Amino acid sequence: NLDLCVCVLKKIELNGQKYPVELCKGKAGKYTDYSEHTGITTTEGQCTINTPTKTSSNDMEDTSTVEGITILIRNFADERLWHRHHCPRNIALAMMGEVGELAEIFQWKKDEGELDAKLTEKELDKIGQEVADVAIYLLRLADVCHVQLGEEARKLIEACEED
Repeated sequence: NLDLCVCVLKKIELNGQKYPVELCKGKAGKYTDYSEHTGITTTEGQCTINTPTKTSSNDMEDTSTVEGITILIRNFADERLWHRHHCPRNIALAMMGEVGELAEIFQWKKDEGELDAKLTEKELDKIGQEVADVAIYLLRLADVCHVQLGEEARKLIEACEED
């Protein structure tokens, strides 16, 4: 029972801790470059199980819509001056890396119907984080390419309903 919106918001919160504005502004480094300052390593500080979900960093953001979360992601990147690194190619490649990390979770699991019952809370958290990473990159890619993802999804659903 993963809520995509909650997973994305928790991941953005974790990313904010992994990539403090004052340390990574304008830089394209990996979060481990800041580990001595943040305490977050490849094995420590990654869990979002008990992380409260902030609905927004200011009252003007609506984090319940695709457009609202897209603005939140855009603001996150803008605060860090990452626009020069966020070309479509780089975002697409980063997203593919995250898809690979998501696939790795399931790589050697058997296809036995209801997967939910066999997953631990930690595994569900990891799945939620990887799904969120993919979603964040997808939303960022659509934003950089000026694609209104919510509107395009609505058109696609309407077209499928007509068939």
